[in-house]
Amino acid sequence: MSETGAPRPSAQADEAGETGQPGVRLPELFSRGLFIRLALTALVLVILGGLTYLTVSADGFIRRAELAREKDRLEADNAALRDENLLLRRKIEHLLNDPGYVEDEARRKLGLIRPGETVYRLSEEPDLTSD
Repeated sequence: MSETGAPRPSAQADEAGETGQPGVRLPELFSRGLFIRLALTALVLVILGGLTYLTVSADGFIRRAELAREKDRLEADNAALRDENLLLRRKIEHLLNDPGYVEDEARRKLGLIRPGETVYRLSEEPDLTSD
């Protein structure tokens, strides 16, 4: 017993602290819990920062999607230009090797006629509203 008459706590109870677990004191438990909370918070912040970086950085997901769309558009444009180029090459071949084709193009684009031919021009739609 102590001098005041109250029973003195045993050495084991003193070591156990207020938690009831031997060898662990209440301030140590709080500091360990605080450390765990801080570590989890830091981990969450690192994960969020990493996801943000992967999403919006120069090499991120959004930029890669934009580049993929642009690549698809450019490939489609390239295919259209390739087709147009093929048609123009065929037209050049016809112009160089087929005199009939040259004549047809001259008649169609320039309105040329042969001597002795008569050209009849028809209006596209007659005017039915006049009396």
